[in-house]
Amino acid sequence: MGTNEFSLDGSVAVVTASGEAWLVDMALALAEVGARVVVTGRPESVIDAAALAVQQTGREAVAVPANLLSERDVAKMVRQVLKDMGNISVLINTFNFEFWKPFLQIKTKEWKQVFNTNVTANFLCTRQIGRHMVARKKGSIVNVTSGLAQRGLSNGAAYCSSMGSVLQMTRALALEWANLQVRVNAVGVGWVQGPTKSEGKDPLVGYIPMRRRAVIEDIIPLIIFLASEASSYLSGNIYMVDGGLMARG
Repeated sequence: MGTNEFSLDGSVAVVTASGEAWLVDMALALAEVGARVVVTGRPESVIDAAALAVQQTGREAVAVPANLLSERDVAKMVRQVLKDMGNISVLINTFNFEFWKPFLQIKTKEWKQVFNTNVTANFLCTRQIGRHMVARKKGSIVNVTSGLAQRGLSNGAAYCSSMGSVLQMTRALALEWANLQVRVNAVGVGWVQGPTKSEGKDPLVGYIPMRRRAVIEDIIPLIIFLASEASSYLSGNIYMVDGGLMARG
């Protein structure tokens, strides 16, 4: 085995976004391994910046603004991508709306907002693009979720429940589409370092066995691996990027 299996040369990779700070890094990494990149979602300034960053390297990327909570918008986005690019090989869902509040204080509208952003948008994009992948009998879907998909956290009932829903959808679809050669996996992310390090001691670092938070460079290579043919026999799993946190049991 060489390194060609890790290439996405010629593949069309769609990255869904809801304002992620690391979207530019994700788009650049996909383009670097040969993918033609489509960034979709909101806000437009974020997806435009990611596409432009790739274009400035001489590689291909487009931004397709869409309200990913709208079934009509998602269908329109996919039609446009297929018209412009011809196919979709990879879908990377990065929905991650964090919400922390004591359970008894959560309003119904807040609960719905968390699930709409983290779960329903994922469902709409995966269903629409998955329909295309199933017809082609080829595709890889990577759901970027959280380690809290498998663990609880005080004041995190809404968020943990939404992440757990994404993980269970990942597992169920992996089984449903396995014989159609469409793979579905998840990446569970631990505590991530923000764009700038805060002054003073970080109290969370003491709980992390590796004694540091994750950085974007820890996460993106795993996503690329799961998107590529190097992971062609992997489906239905969650792979943790958490510095050893889950090993605590």
